[in-house]
Amino acid sequence: MNHLRARAEHLLRTAGVRGLLAGLGRHVRVARRFVFCVDRYVIYQFDTQASGPAQQQPDIEGLEVVILERDEDVERLIGDGFDIPPFHPSFRRAWLERGGVAVCAFVHRQPAHIGWVALSAGARGCCDGLPYRVDFEHGEACWGGAYTWPRFRGRGLYAYVCGLRLKYMREHGFTSCRDAVEVRNVASLKGQAPWHPRPCFSGRFVRFLTWTSWREQPCEGALT
Repeated sequence: MNHLRARAEHLLRTAGVRGLLAGLGRHVRVARRFVFCVDRYVIYQFDTQASGPAQQQPDIEGLEVVILERDEDVERLIGDGFDIPPFHPSFRRAWLERGGVAVCAFVHRQPAHIGWVALSAGARGCCDGLPYRVDFEHGEACWGGAYTWPRFRGRGLYAYVCGLRLKYMREHGFTSCRDAVEVRNVASLKGQAPWHPRPCFSGRFVRFLTWTSWREQPCEGALT
């Protein structure tokens, strides 16, 4: 309860009543999914060499993009006056300890977007909790966990940071990456489109209390 109260106070202070209500709605939806859900996904594959128009930086005054690989990077940002959201579900510093990499966009040192990269199986929790196959041993990574703060949506940040995440993976020796997109998540599909995602599997995730099930099958015509 202390965590929820602190989170509510943070939202009210930084996003006002509307932000608080939106955060409450997200919390209820997430809590409900931990009781029961039936979700359908498409597993996409990306070439880290992909290029597209989204490589051009969005025209947003005060935009800075930083890469966080360890907790010390977060402390450095805090020391430089960046606002780090301590209670945001997409910004969990524990994932850095497990090997996750956060690519973060700030506007005038205020959080605008975050997206995660996993280069090992131990870091996958930063992206999603789905068990689709990622061949980390043979140059494949995965990404996910992206979130854009509402006041910065529709300005190209997601697509731009996708390109930076692909560049990061390429520079670290990975030739491809995968992610899972829920079929109703139109915003993610639109933001990823400039990077030429190829559907390779469709998946179905079911949860009822502590019981879960994941089934996947190749998409028609997919290269796997």
